[in-house]
Amino acid sequence: MGLFFLIVGSVVGVSVMVFFNARLGISTQAKLSGLDEAIMRLDTDRVGFEAGEGVLAADGEGALVAERSGACLGLVVARGSDFVIRYLGPGRVRDVAIDNEHVLHLRLNDFVFAPARLRFDSAEVAADWAERLTALQAVAVEVAPLQAGARS
Repeated sequence: MGLFFLIVGSVVGVSVMVFFNARLGISTQAKLSGLDEAIMRLDTDRVGFEAGEGVLAADGEGALVAERSGACLGLVVARGSDFVIRYLGPGRVRDVAIDNEHVLHLRLNDFVFAPARLRFDSAEVAADWAERLTALQAVAVEVAPLQAGARS
């Protein structure tokens, strides 16, 4: 009989936590209200970030903003109820691809950053930003093999 109350109590307790989570809006997906919010978040995260050209994803779940100096691109991506920010410089981008629905798929050389998907309004916008991101991919460096007897 005690086991029954333990199981019922556990189910009720978990149900109450799920209800309050949904009711308080904690489980709501984060969305950017506009490009200005993305720029503000980038500047707050790294003081002195001078925003140049930028683009907001169509669903508001991400944005890319070029730094005015051209040194890096700021990336803001919604993850759950908050945002993740990355500053992308040379060698930080692992892979960039665009599908036929104007969605840019982005993988970084950052093992804690899950692949990002940014949906844009047009193929031209997606292609433009994919080109900028591709320029930040690591460049393969060819290293000549050491010759026998050579000293380093």
